[in-house]
Amino acid sequence: MFSNFWFLLAAAAVLGAARPASGEPVVDDEKVEERFVEGIMPHRKAARALTGRQAAAALGQAAGKKAKHDGSAAEHAAAGRYARAREAVVVIGTVEKCRDCPEWHMGGVSSGWLAGPDGLVATSYHVLEEDSDEPLGVMFADGAVHPVAEVVAADRDGDAVFVRLAAEAAAGRPWLSMAEGVPTGAPVHVVSHPDGRFYSLTEGIVSRVFDGRSEDGSARRRWVTVTADYGAGSSGAPVLDESGLVVGMVSSTAAVLADPVEGREAGAEDVQMVFKDCVSTETLRGLLE
Repeated sequence: MFSNFWFLLAAAAVLGAARPASGEPVVDDEKVEERFVEGIMPHRKAARALTGRQAAAALGQAAGKKAKHDGSAAEHAAAGRYARAREAVVVIGTVEKCRDCPEWHMGGVSSGWLAGPDGLVATSYHVLEEDSDEPLGVMFADGAVHPVAEVVAADRDGDAVFVRLAAEAAAGRPWLSMAEGVPTGAPVHVVSHPDGRFYSLTEGIVSRVFDGRSEDGSARRRWVTVTADYGAGSSGAPVLDESGLVVGMVSSTAAVLADPVEGREAGAEDVQMVFKDCVSTETLRGLLE
């Protein structure tokens, strides 16, 4: 059973949405997208706003670097307060000009989370690999939109990156603290934006913690596999333990197929299991000073 706090967290994107008689906030996905487009457009020509293409190019320059992070100050993030998690989970994306109408629309959608009081935001490395000539924006649950100012630390093999917003963008906002690690079997929750269904909450457990090599075999990283559901748009979302600490970050999925046949496209009936692999806090901490 979810706690009452988690029900509030899952539905609490109050971007102009009305509250039902129960007092529980309701997410309006259309308004979320409208607010994002409305908020990022003034930054299209700003000098400090990175475009998606510039952010992708900056990934290589940020490899091997570490982000300055005030660990002691992060203690005020009040890890046990579930409602604060929603306030720290962000929408990451760009905008695009519609080919069929004169309007601008939201482009690709991903997730992320505020990791410090000075505008440090964590997300998946692959989120920044999608080129766009429009500014890369970050939106908080209250509808405030800010451009990404800098890519500060990146780990391609670990699928993790830290970007920074202008310091004033994070002023007074709660952020999320990281746990030292997480045991197999521990209950976890994911708050993310799968397929544009903003601030969706899922729950599960940690099914295993493992060390795996990168595709080229050159590096090993620690990973956490969870059973909590997520999908496209969830990349970069925090995986939270019952106290609200980050124990991982959404990265990828891998399907186990029954008797795969070379040359034949697999169908839904062939899927036996789906492994949901997440960036570990060991990898994330490795990018912080």
